[in-house]
Amino acid sequence: MSDIARPTTGPPGFLMKRWHKCSSGNTKTSVLLRELPSLDQVLRRQSRPPVCLYNFYIVLRDRLELETLLDFWLDVQQAKVLYKRHIKQSTKKSNTRNMTPPLSPAPTTMSHDQQLTHSLLMLASGNSSVARPSVGTVGSHGSNNTTSTVVTRAAMQEFIEHIYLRYIVPNAEKELMHLPLSMRDAIADQFASSKTGITDPFMVFNDAQHYVHQLLQATWPYFLRYKALMNLTLNQQLGRIAAGLAALLVGFSVEFSLIFLNIQPWHTRIWGVLPIFVGVYCLISGLTGLDPIWVLAFNVSETTTFHFNRIQQPNVRPILSERSIVVLAVCLLITILLIIIFCALPGKRL
Repeated sequence: MSDIARPTTGPPGFLMKRWHKCSSGNTKTSVLLRELPSLDQVLRRQSRPPVCLYNFYIVLRDRLELETLLDFWLDVQQAKVLYKRHIKQSTKKSNTRNMTPPLSPAPTTMSHDQQLTHSLLMLASGNSSVARPSVGTVGSHGSNNTTSTVVTRAAMQEFIEHIYLRYIVPNAEKELMHLPLSMRDAIADQFASSKTGITDPFMVFNDAQHYVHQLLQATWPYFLRYKALMNLTLNQQLGRIAAGLAALLVGFSVEFSLIFLNIQPWHTRIWGVLPIFVGVYCLISGLTGLDPIWVLAFNVSETTTFHFNRIQQPNVRPILSERSIVVLAVCLLITILLIIIFCALPGKRL
């Protein structure tokens, strides 16, 4: 299992070269990139937006088309949690049954009232753990509520079979094509040979989950690049590139019209700065995947098209702010240069 197949979809290689270049070195951005949450922290929900489990799933779904990997890993992890709870509940039930002390007979020398008192005391001591509800099991109205659902053996079998039918069998709803055929065949053989049903997900899916975890680890730099260095979705980027080209077409048309119509005074051409700046801004933000205004003014990152998360991860905000200032400065510089060029050209009426 040492040779893990890389995902067949994803960003081109030059993006990864740029990522490794950004994350190496001793600059402030490089240090912040190395301090970002790891994959395991995100899977355990120990990180905050935009580097969180929800956004990881969105990136896998919309950009890499590998969301099935995360679905499978989470389902198997949930099965393991349920299995541990099932074992714990079964053990606790067995221990409670074995530890209940038998009622000792009352001495025959006691009177009738003394024998009755002795029996009640023994009964109370034997069932004290059942008769006294804990703080966590008492609801707001004083009623008893169980803190966790009882996981039965049948429920475990059904859940594990659901995972098998959803990911492993041929032509399944979310067939996990990234698993080696030998691994899928081994899982199928275990289900075929089991006559009483399988309740232990560790025995069946542990190797497959480990393999999928390594595939997710291979996609991790892509996710960090999309969410720690960018704040736009793919659809937003494509839309901005198209809008930027259209705005530049309008701006250039206005400027050339003013030049070839020889409109005076010359500073009238400055009105072309608006569509040109919008075009440059949209084009550069679309190419870089970063909207400076959204970061600096609103502190948001786009999850899906026009749906946003507040940037709450401590190390992400400084990275995006620094890049936003650079992008905004480049937009202003290009716009100023274009306006200077258009204003400097002599007018000539055709």
